[in-house]
Amino acid sequence: MEADDLIRNDKVQAIIGPLTSAEAEYIAYLGNRTLTPILSLAPVSAALAPSLTPFFLHTAPIASSQAKLIAAILDMFKWRTASLIYEDSTYGAGITPELVYILQGYNTRVTDSLALPIDATESYLDTLLYHLKENSTRVFIVHMLPDLAARVFHRASVANMMSDGYVWIATAGIGSAVDSLGPDRFHDMQGVVTFRPYVPATDRVMNFTVRFKERFLLENSGIRDVPNPSVPLLWAYDTAWSLAAAINKYSVSSSTPGTGRTLLGAVLNTTFDGLAGRFRLVNGQLQLSTYEVVNIIGKSARTVGFWTPESGIFKNLKATNEKGIKQILWPGDLAIAPSGWSMSSTGRPLRIAVPSRLGFNQLVEVSYSLRTNTSFVTGYCIDVFDALVKNLPYPVAYQYVPSTIYSSYEELLSLVFEKKADVMVGDTTISMSRMNKVAFTMPFTDTGLSMIVVLKKDSSGSMWIFLQPLTSTLWITSLAFFFLTGFVVWAIEHRINPEFHGTPWQQFGIIFYFAFSTLVFSHSKYFLHVRC
Repeated sequence: MEADDLIRNDKVQAIIGPLTSAEAEYIAYLGNRTLTPILSLAPVSAALAPSLTPFFLHTAPIASSQAKLIAAILDMFKWRTASLIYEDSTYGAGITPELVYILQGYNTRVTDSLALPIDATESYLDTLLYHLKENSTRVFIVHMLPDLAARVFHRASVANMMSDGYVWIATAGIGSAVDSLGPDRFHDMQGVVTFRPYVPATDRVMNFTVRFKERFLLENSGIRDVPNPSVPLLWAYDTAWSLAAAINKYSVSSSTPGTGRTLLGAVLNTTFDGLAGRFRLVNGQLQLSTYEVVNIIGKSARTVGFWTPESGIFKNLKATNEKGIKQILWPGDLAIAPSGWSMSSTGRPLRIAVPSRLGFNQLVEVSYSLRTNTSFVTGYCIDVFDALVKNLPYPVAYQYVPSTIYSSYEELLSLVFEKKADVMVGDTTISMSRMNKVAFTMPFTDTGLSMIVVLKKDSSGSMWIFLQPLTSTLWITSLAFFFLTGFVVWAIEHRINPEFHGTPWQQFGIIFYFAFSTLVFSHSKYFLHVRC
C-alpha cells in the first residue's frame, strides 16, 4: 500500500489518514509495527484498542459515544421500540452492541437491526424499506456515511416513509455533513432529527470559512453555491495543526533518537483550542463533550438542543438546567411528536384467551347476549389488563376470545403455546410445568385464603391487661366464692378459736384476709374446729 511505501522509501515520521475504516485497521497495525504515529479521522471499531495499537491516534469522536444521546432522545418521547439501519462496514457495526445495551437500560428494544451494503442498489433499498414499512415500529435510527444515507432517504421519500407518523433519527456521521448537503438531499430529509459535535462560532471559524470558500471558488470556478466547511473538515484541520504544534513545541526532527515514540508522546501531550473545539487526546482518542441536536427543516438544519453526558439534553447551552428540547418539526410537517408505533398493514388485533368458568366470577366473568350473539368479559383480571394496555405509549388493538365452560386451563395455555392465541388473561396458577411452555407476568394478587375478622382495640398498653384472660362474670363469680370461703371459715372458727375473736371490724378483716390470701397460697395452719 501507499502507506507502507511512504514509511519504507520516503522515511516519513507520521501519517495523517486514512479516510476509510478498512484502510484504518491495516495502517493501524502497520504504524504499530514500524513505530510510526498514525493520525486518522476514519471511523473505526472498538477492536482497535489503545493497548493493541498505541501508535494509532483517532482524531475524530468514536461512533459509540452517541449511543447515550440516542437513548435519551427515545426516552424523552417515550418510544420503546426502534429499528436500526446501519452501514455494513466496521464503522456501521461499531455502534450496534453499545446502542442495544444502553437502550435496554431505558426499557427500549431494537426490533430490527439491518445492515446495508455500501453498494446497495435501489431495488435492494426498496425491498428493505418495504419490510420496515410492513412492521409496526415507526422509529428508525440511521447510522451510515452521508452518501449511502442520502440514497436511503431518497428511496424512503419515494416509498412515502417521510410522511406523518414516521420518525427518522440520523447519527453524527450524517449530521456532521449536513452543511455540505445539496438542495435535493435536503428535500428528501425533511423532519429528520440528527446531531453533530458542537462547534463554537468563534472568529477563527468565521475567518476559516471565508478563506475556505474563496479557495474553493478559485479551484472550482464553475460552482456558484459553495457549501460551508463540514465538521470532519474542521477535525482534519485540527489534526494537521496538532501534529505541527507537537513538532514545534518539542523540537522533534528526523534526527531525534526514537523519533516515532518521541513524536507520539508529543502529540498525546498537545492540547489547544482548535476550530472544532478543544483538541485533547485521551488514550489515543479525541474527547468530545457536547453534541448539538438539529432538525432538518427547509434548506437548513435548525438547532433544537444540546447534549452532554453530565447534563443530558437541554435547550440552551448557557443554561444547562433548562432541560428538554425545542419544538421539532417531524416528517409530514407535524409539530406533535409521533407515537412511534402503528398497526401494520398486515396486522390483526391481539387474541386474548380468557377462561369461562362457573362459580366464583369476581376475577373473570364471561356473559353472553343471546339477542346480539356477543360475549362480554369482565372481572378484576380483565380490569388490570385493560388498564395496562391503556398505559402503553402506543395503541394496541385486541379482542377477548372466551373459552367454553368445559375448557381447562391447560387447554387455554396450550393455545398460547401453539400461537393460536397471543395472550391469556385470568386466574391462572403458575407452575413449573406451565412455565416450560409459556411466560408468565409477575403475580398481581396474593395466593391463599384470607379471613375477615372484627378489628378490636389494641389494649396491650393498659395496666388492666391481666384481667383479659377471664370474662367479667367469671372474675366476679371467683371473687364471690373466695369471700364465701372466708365467711364459712370465720363462721366455723370464731366461737372456739381465739384468733377469730375481736371487734366486729377485726373479724370482718379476717374474712377479707382469708378471701384474698386464698388466691395466692394454701394455708398450713390447723384449725380448732374438727368434725368427728
